[in-house]
Amino acid sequence: MNATTTYCSRTGLGLAMLLWLAALAGCASTPALGTHQYLDEHSGDTLVVVTQPLQFSRDRTDVAAHAKDFATLVAAEASNGGKYSDYLLLYRWSTVDPRMWAPPGPEEGKLRLLAEGRVLEFTPLESVPFDLSRRTELQLPRKAQVVVRAYVVDAQTLRFLAGSRDPVLRLPQEQLDIPFSLSGDGRPALTQFVQGLEGR
Repeated sequence: MNATTTYCSRTGLGLAMLLWLAALAGCASTPALGTHQYLDEHSGDTLVVVTQPLQFSRDRTDVAAHAKDFATLVAAEASNGGKYSDYLLLYRWSTVDPRMWAPPGPEEGKLRLLAEGRVLEFTPLESVPFDLSRRTELQLPRKAQVVVRAYVVDAQTLRFLAGSRDPVLRLPQEQLDIPFSLSGDGRPALTQFVQGLEGR
């Protein structure tokens, strides 16, 4: 081995080492795909929220040509002192003219998801356990009238939902009980979210 070969080998080894260290540094500082994390200053909880929601919609051509009702589902986990709690947030909103759309009342919060022959039913909490002023982090739609509800959920249910085909959402207590179909596919982000829960 001549001097030139030795120099090139050492240079190549040094470059590989630098690239490896840079990759390690990147892994240490980058949050898991499909999630972002922040501190809820009101509760003191650390929140991990999925980066892309599951968006469900239904046509409201009975009211206007291009009007739609929406139901957005966002997975979130709160942790404090080693205690973890998992939730689904539901954002209920519509593009129907507010003069022709009455938001669902507090007693109309039951949620039903149908997928793979299974029916999952959820009863809303009395109040939402998060600071809703963090609209961007919580994927809250920028609409004037958004009804927000929260449901307790577990990782197993979220994993099933993330892997299900053609899930359908219903709000059986609402006056208009027409199903919502999946229109914004956040299942890949939800899969990453669940993997993060299982890997902690």
